[in-house]
Amino acid sequence: MHILTGMLMAGLLGKSRGASLLPMLRTGPVRTAHAVPGRIRFRVPSLQGDPSRAEFLRAKMAPLEGVLAITVTPQTGSVLIRYQEGKVRAELLFAAIVRLLGLDDELKQTPQPTIVRELQSLMDSLNRVVYDRTGGLLDFTSAASIVLGAVGIQKLVSKESKAMPAGFTLLWWAFHQLLSHQDEQ
Repeated sequence: MHILTGMLMAGLLGKSRGASLLPMLRTGPVRTAHAVPGRIRFRVPSLQGDPSRAEFLRAKMAPLEGVLAITVTPQTGSVLIRYQEGKVRAELLFAAIVRLLGLDDELKQTPQPTIVRELQSLMDSLNRVVYDRTGGLLDFTSAASIVLGAVGIQKLVSKESKAMPAGFTLLWWAFHQLLSHQDEQ
């Protein structure tokens, strides 16, 4: 939100110095597909197959000062804008699209990689299996914490090292895991 507000303010006040911010706008809910001075194309996946939102965006953007022409194609989610460089900046057009379409929250979200989603699904399944097998007494996370704690105590008592972390480290991991597990519930 702060980046978006900063871009809006810089565009309105005309006091932005340095390189254009467009290279960092190539991912997310609004993507810069192509830009040359006075002409920019955005890809907005949420516009695909939604002619009413596409027309809404076109109607709201067309009267903006500095916008010469706007073409919104709902079949592809493409937004082509021709504009006067001296009157409006490309970053401001990006920010206007985000605000008009209500994509602020989506812009803030960090994408989650597929591998993380799959590992989370695997952990959820493992948790469910252990929970069901123990009759609700434990889940995988709490069982692993108890095992780490027991090994840590055993290492502290026996004072032997077998290429494993120290007893205090294992106890810390167990304690931290149990506390973070309670916060999730």
